[in-house]
Formats: sequence, C-alpha cells, structure tokens
Amino acid sequence: MSKQTTTSKSKAPNSQPPPPPPPPPSSREAALMVQSSEEYNPEVPPILPHEKIYSIQVGYRLYRLSGLSLSSDAPSYFTKFFQQPENEEKVLFFDRDPQIFEKIYNHLQGYLIHIENDHIFMNLWLDCFYFGLKNLQKNLNKHDYFAIIGNERFRIPKSLINMPGNNPNFFTINFDRLLIDNINIIERNNMLRPPPQTFPPVSNRSSKLFADLLEFFRGNHLVIMNDEHRQLLIKEARYYRFLELEQRLIKFKITFRNEIVINLNDISRKGLQNPSTSYNIELPLTYYRPYIKDEMTRDLIFELNAKDFDCQSEIKLILNKSTKLPTLKVTNKACHKLHQVFKDYFSQVLKDDKGLLFFVGFTNSKTFINGKEMNSNWVNDILGIEEEEEEEDKEGEEEDKQQEAKNKDGSNKEVNKKRKVSKEDKSDKTTTTNKSLETNDPPSLSPGDIIEICLSRSLWKVMMRGPLARLHAVTLEGFTRSNDTLIDFL
Repeated sequence: MSKQTTTSKSKAPNSQPPPPPPPPPSSREAALMVQSSEEYNPEVPPILPHEKIYSIQVGYRLYRLSGLSLSSDAPSYFTKFFQQPENEEKVLFFDRDPQIFEKIYNHLQGYLIHIENDHIFMNLWLDCFYFGLKNLQKNLNKHDYFAIIGNERFRIPKSLINMPGNNPNFFTINFDRLLIDNINIIERNNMLRPPPQTFPPVSNRSSKLFADLLEFFRGNHLVIMNDEHRQLLIKEARYYRFLELEQRLIKFKITFRNEIVINLNDISRKGLQNPSTSYNIELPLTYYRPYIKDEMTRDLIFELNAKDFDCQSEIKLILNKSTKLPTLKVTNKACHKLHQVFKDYFSQVLKDDKGLLFFVGFTNSKTFINGKEMNSNWVNDILGIEEEEEEEDKEGEEEDKQQEAKNKDGSNKEVNKKRKVSKEDKSDKTTTTNKSLETNDPPSLSPGDIIEICLSRSLWKVMMRGPLARLHAVTLEGFTRSNDTLIDFL
C-alpha cells in the first residue's frame, strides 16, 4: 500500500458553490445497507503504521499482514516485535501449525472465523493466548462448547445450556476451569510454547441420551419414549447439573383443584412450603417446581409407589380395632426417602427402629383392595366406628366444652367420666364382621385386632397443623397378606 497524502488548494474567487448533498436513500436501498454490530468498533488504533506490510513465517507458510490488521488486536506478540525499529523489515518466525494460524490470520483481517471441531478450538485458544490476542480470546469465550460424550463429539450451543436454572453446569464449570488451568501452567512455568491439551472425554455416559437431552432443550418433547426413558433422561440431566431441564423432564399432573401430583422421588425440598402457622389451622403442604420461571405454588399430592423401591421396602396401612386408629407404616428405603424429603416437617412424627408411623385420614378418598373398589366408609366399618357414634362423640365433645366453660371449679369431672364410660360401652359392642365390606365383596381379613394392608400405589397429602404433620389418603391401591402370593410378570 502506498502512503496516502492530502493536499489543500486555495479557493478561487469565482468558483461555483458546492453541489447539493445527495437525496436520502429509498426504503429499498436502506434495507440493503449493511448494519454492523453495536459491539463492533471499526476504528483501529495506530499501534503500527496501517499501510506498512509485515512478514510472519508460521511453519512452512509465509503470511504478509498490514499494520492495520496487526493493530486490530493489539497489543500482542506481533505488535511488540515489529514496534522495535530493528525488527520492522525482519521476518517473524513461529514453529506452529499453519492451519491453526490460518484462523488467526482471518481474524486479524476482520473476518468471522468458523471452528469445525474441539481439536481446532483448543489449539486455537492456546495459540491466541500464546500470541496475546485478547480480542480473539473474548470471541472464543463466547463460542459454543465442544464435548466428547461416549464415543461421539458434540457441539453445544451456549444459548441452550446457559439459561437461568441450568447455569452453572458440568460444561461451564469444566470449560472455565480448563482454560484457567492452562493459563496458570504457562505463566507459572514460563513455557516457550503452550502445552498440548484437549477436552476431557466423558466416556462413562451415553451419547444417545445426551443427544436426546439436547433435543429436549430445543423443544422436542416427543423425544421421550416411555417412563423408563424419562427416568434415564432425568438421571443424565442431574449428572450434567441441568437443574431447570430436570424439572421440565419430571412427570407431574395438575388437578382440576389446581393441585400438583408428583412422585415422591421427584420432589425437591427447595419447593416445599408449610402455609400453616398455627395449631388451630390445618392446611396441606404446598409445592412449586424449583428453577422453573414463574412457577405457581400449589397444594401437594405425592405418589408413593412400591415399585420405586426394592422388595424389602414395605408400605403398610394398619387398622387397629383396639385403638380404632388407622395408621400408615413405612419402612426401609421408602422410609429413608420420605424422611429425606420431608425431614423439616416430620420432626414430631412417630418413629421406631424400623420406620415411620403416620396417623391417616380418609375423607373423600378412594381405595382399591385386591382390585376391588371399597365404599367411602370402609375404614370405619372395619374399625367398628358407626356414624351415629361419631355424631354422638362430636355432640359430647361440644357439651364437654360448654360444661368446662361454665364450671371452672372442677364440677366438669363428672361429665368427662360419663363420656369415658359411654365410649367404653360402645367399643365393647363393636364386631369384627362388617355388612358394608360384605356388600363390596372385600378380601377376607385375618382375625385379630390388627389388620395390615400392603399398599402397592398410593396418593397422599401432607396435612400440617403448625409443626404437626399427618397424612391424608387421596387414592390407595393395595392387597391383603392372603393375596400376597400373586407375583407380577417382569
């Protein structure tokens, strides 16, 4: 390039006025005009003379660049070398890969470079750090991630996995850590050239499942084939720390009462809330899926499925005819999971050496035992609690309260004694057979005061009265011990 010079001429006395400015471009012409990015600054500092040509030898190839190109990403190793007067006409030699330097050459010329794979990306990043090209480093830090999953290579768009709830994740942490470690190694050891490096492969994960995760990120929900495939994808999402994606993969249901139904294994403690602040107000635990933007808080119904735990786990509904109290006993792995999820709310739940014991309510619940639907009052029928008795108990409790308010000197003791006697008399009259169960053709129950029903699937609400918790049955499926010899196919 020849040096540009400017000359000035004196204005003639009889010269014509300058021509009018050109008209503004039409709408069609304006649409064709090139728009540059707001982040791009076309101005290049005069680090080196823009018109001067400099020579750089990389391996077997000679590159000739203008001072304008070299100054576009400065200060760098190149500008520091050629700024010295004795080096202006020298050929700067590097024993590096010309194919990698070709990308640097295009970058200095002002082109947007294309990176084909992880090998080129890593070598290019190392070389641009070695040459001190800060602008190229910034551009590479905004580039897509590369990963080796299983036996396949992936190019992962940052726009997919850097969304709120999914960042930081496996790739952002490892990518940043890898680049920082390389810088520290070069600077600490004062190395003459950057060390060889590559992205660490993730050989213990499935490339097919990871490809399905990327498809789900893109909005293709049809990639989920069945519940087993869904669970595998959830495990993969947890491994890569895609927390928001994990919540979107989880299977759930919203009822017509705006309740959320979700499996126990899929509940996150972050989303649980106790709306009850007093012993006088009983309310169900509420739940929202964490990391989901604008997620509503709803009453929680969780599913307890025996198939989610091993064969030694037991979930039993226990009906005690003596105490007339229905309880749920959960042991082994199911007990551990319940305690892990609800430990902030089960501090006052009954415990023994084998598991947890919950008081259970059955209002408006549905129950299927041995494949047959029970009537709405089947628990009271088995326990020998009649509706009249319940009404009388309620009336008696109201009378007791009124009497206690009137007699503060202790005269209410006689009333309480009468109530106690009446309850005992009624309990003596209860029988083990039940007309309602006979009409529903129920399973034959073992004689005795305690009846155990193993639950295969069940839906529950956690009812809170301040810090006190109990379970309320929504839907139950179970079988009696007399029918536990039936074994399902694999």
